Amino acid sequence: MMESINEVRPFRAEHYNPEKIENIGLCLSRPYDVISPVEQDEYYKVHPHNVVRLILNKIQPGDTEESNRYTRARDLLGQWRREQMIVSYRRPSFWVYEQDFQAEGLPHRQVSGFIGLVRLQDYDNGRILPHENIIREPLEDRIRLTRTTRTQFEYIWGIYPDPQLTVDGILSRCDRDLQVLDYVDPATGVRHHLWRLVDPVQCEAISQAVSQKRIYIADGHHRYQTMLTIRDEMRKQYPDAGPNAPWEYIMMYLVSANHEGLTTLPTHRMLRDLPPVNEQTIRDAVKLGFLVRAYSFGEDDEIEAREMWLRELRNADVHDHKFGVALNGVNTYYLLSIDEKRAIRMVEGESGSLTLRMLDVSLLKSIVFKMLLGLTEEQLKPQMTLHYTPKAQVALDKVRSGEMQSGWFLNHTSLEEIMTVADNREKMPQKSTHFYPKPLSGLVFYNMNGVK
Repeated sequence: MMESINEVRPFRAEHYNPEKIENIGLCLSRPYDVISPVEQDEYYKVHPHNVVRLILNKIQPGDTEESNRYTRARDLLGQWRREQMIVSYRRPSFWVYEQDFQAEGLPHRQVSGFIGLVRLQDYDNGRILPHENIIREPLEDRIRLTRTTRTQFEYIWGIYPDPQLTVDGILSRCDRDLQVLDYVDPATGVRHHLWRLVDPVQCEAISQAVSQKRIYIADGHHRYQTMLTIRDEMRKQYPDAGPNAPWEYIMMYLVSANHEGLTTLPTHRMLRDLPPVNEQTIRDAVKLGFLVRAYSFGEDDEIEAREMWLRELRNADVHDHKFGVALNGVNTYYLLSIDEKRAIRMVEGESGSLTLRMLDVSLLKSIVFKMLLGLTEEQLKPQMTLHYTPKAQVALDKVRSGEMQSGWFLNHTSLEEIMTVADNREKMPQKSTHFYPKPLSGLVFYNMNGVK
């Protein structure tokens, strides 16, 4: 048997009570970090027990250190437990989670994994690896919520290599009669299924298979760091609690990196409040070694030109790097292509491994934004001049309306690149990855005062 690297176990999860809540789907939400103020209001209205009241309670004008969004979440959680709106299943279980979806520009897909507990690991031992940096403000927010409620409300997303698809085979054979959820999210059209996996033999087989794998954090870096912080605090507070104390574990949604439905989408860039980019600047990209193609259009053939442009953008092989460009007030879409060998020479002086330097998001910044457009680090500060969206049509609409000056369109970062950068102990530029679709929040909770 191979050496055990990680500990993955079933647990006694808390969940919404189907005997009390007829449509549990109405109690679910998107993850806290992608909920806009408008969506927060909508979730508040859609159901009085929506999980948003726990993960992202509204800030009130009279909030104090003693009474605030975190204490309100704690008190609501306690009330819902007493009213048995939230209950726990008596047997430790894994929770099989499946999503049917169609992403922009892709055929229908299905992705599935399971939710369980994973023993927290410090990054330096290389057992669980991140690929992006964290920002202090959202980290402090999550720490305060978890510290106040002693509950994990959201599972982070981890991936693990499994070329033989051992775990996927077990999940496909589990008892589908124990379905807890079948819900279509009206905002995205994604269909969400949740099953409880209670068979101890199957649970042990999953635990054994994943325990031999390194886990890569796909989404949820702030939540992982939150639990490392909480774990260290609790160790000091309860030094005799032992290695199996509840706070030694984190909820994870685990998906095989070899699952055919696992999907990463590109995150496109938009620029505003900068010196405007004109068509001549784009055509000058040939001086840097780019092949420049133009897709001009009139009122009657914009859709045809756009579809051809996006199709050519996505038709990039491993030795070719492509970037799409849309400019406000210009009836032409541009495609910039540069071959691998020339790009390698151009980033020779950049820091980091070759894999990191050759990511499309890195090349866009170092060659296109800095060399071609002459922009500085100061000018490329996120949320000031640089904005992001995973949806090409959203970016195009913002450029066309003049809200943004220009749109810069990429292909997705591959799973191999993500894992290689993580193995190198490096961090990707912000918004390098977008795993889709995001798991809904509220499927299960982990009460750290309870029993695993």
